[in-house]
Amino acid sequence: MNAPMVLKEYKHPRRRVLCVAVAMLLGGVSLNAVAQDVAAPSSNATINLIRLMVKKGLLTQADADGLIAQANAEATQARKTEVAGNDGAQPGDVRVPYVPQSVRNAIRDQVKEEVVAQAKSEHWAQPGALPEWLDRIGWEGDLRVRDESWYYSRSNSPYFLDYAGINRNGPVDINKISQGVVPPILNTQQNRTNTMRLQAHLGVSVKLGDTITAGIRLGSGNDNNPVSTTQTLGGGLTKKNLWLDRAWIRWQPIEKTSITAGRMANPFMTTDLIYSQELNFDGVAGQGEVRLADGLNGFATLGLFPIEYTSNDSPSQGFGNQKYRSDNKWLSAAQIGASWQFDEDTQWKVALAYYHFGSMRGQLSSPCALYTGINYCSTDGTAPQYMQKGNTVFLLRNIVPDPASPGNYAQPQFVGLSYDYHVANLTQQFDFKIGDTQARIQADYARNMAYHARDAFTRYPNGLGQPVNNYQNGNASNALGAYKSGPVGWLVRGILGTPTPMAANEWNVAFGYKYLQPDAVLDGLTDTNFHLGGTNAKGFIVSADYGIAQRTWLSARYFNARQVYGPPLAIDVVQLEINSKF
Repeated sequence: MNAPMVLKEYKHPRRRVLCVAVAMLLGGVSLNAVAQDVAAPSSNATINLIRLMVKKGLLTQADADGLIAQANAEATQARKTEVAGNDGAQPGDVRVPYVPQSVRNAIRDQVKEEVVAQAKSEHWAQPGALPEWLDRIGWEGDLRVRDESWYYSRSNSPYFLDYAGINRNGPVDINKISQGVVPPILNTQQNRTNTMRLQAHLGVSVKLGDTITAGIRLGSGNDNNPVSTTQTLGGGLTKKNLWLDRAWIRWQPIEKTSITAGRMANPFMTTDLIYSQELNFDGVAGQGEVRLADGLNGFATLGLFPIEYTSNDSPSQGFGNQKYRSDNKWLSAAQIGASWQFDEDTQWKVALAYYHFGSMRGQLSSPCALYTGINYCSTDGTAPQYMQKGNTVFLLRNIVPDPASPGNYAQPQFVGLSYDYHVANLTQQFDFKIGDTQARIQADYARNMAYHARDAFTRYPNGLGQPVNNYQNGNASNALGAYKSGPVGWLVRGILGTPTPMAANEWNVAFGYKYLQPDAVLDGLTDTNFHLGGTNAKGFIVSADYGIAQRTWLSARYFNARQVYGPPLAIDVVQLEINSKF
């Protein structure tokens, strides 16, 4: 048997662990020395470790020399004892205790791995190493600078009321229209060229434990709208806005399953048909993935998201039961899907989702006697807080004529949505290669299952609550034609090349077509680039990206869109960008 090796006991526990490891390794070295009939061990990983311990101050040079000398002395003594043993050995014979080389190697490697792992995890074997808590923090960010131009057709109708502006800045007295005072009007004929804009995000995520991660991201933006963080430059060179773009906590109780709460990135598989790519979601979402077969995985997402809350003190002039009742607006959503990995380069993903927007439809007020001096009606709270353009709307207030002037009285109005929005959505994405070049095909279809055109006209008696937009052109410039809307939207897009270039000389080109009827989806949540936001639009999207350096690329995009129904409204958008991501 090997002679036991005696080590001094060190008070420092880390030093004691290393000394035990060194002793075990030296034991192996001493056996090799006996077998090779060499008095001292050769230079190896053990000697290097002892030198590192001396350098780090864990051992003095004298202690290190003593350990090596002691191991050599005990090995020599073991040889003498074995030679002098009374087991039939003849003078001159050499006794070598046999320990298989594989065993010695295994012991050495195991101890070395454990010691090095401890040294790295505690950052005492790496000079100048950062504190351990920094390993739990991750950073992300992106920056985009854009030159943008909007081109309007000269044949566009000039008579487009800005219903979003009416709600945002209203109410607006529609009675004054007959007196030449018009409500907010959209620009439909005057081009806007070479507008410089930027977008910036900076986010941090922190791993708080084995199952908990939290994150915060800041973003730019002109205002607090939900669909864009693009900031227009200029404005007298004033400082630009910064907003809380995301803030979330994620719990992952088991692998590939998570629950996220707060303000988060879109948790669903989507394109830019229904939602803007910059839209974030407030609320709670649960996600899970399961392996179904080789190359086949299933996934599901459930979410509950508040859209709007009823203000606690509204209306400010109301007493008791005159305050608005609680009628909060929520999005309840579910999506299931699957992905097939046919081979390394080919994958098909498909997802079916249902987005139920509750209580979004406006409500006609009870008879509202504004002439008495009040400044509210009973259903003002059902007006959407954010709109773009396209959805069918109606006047919310049932205003009682002023008895003192029944033919000419103030009629300040808000508008509300004529329909609910319960959207079924089928999304598909197919990735493959053409030769050595990546390619992708996207197809997306959406339908508002709550759309019924007749409801907008038969909901209230005496012609109240009827739509005020989405009519075809009449025979005269001031006449309305037939009402026309629809619940369907779809998109197809092909991409050739790397979808997101992250290295120099990576590239892609893309061509797509989008079709979105007026009431297919909520216009307030759609992409702001195509037709400058909203619904009731159709047209082509062409784009190209080219990487000029690591994580930096140039982009060019062209959006050619016009109305699906109603008066002519054609808008072309051209964007030239430089993008960086880190």
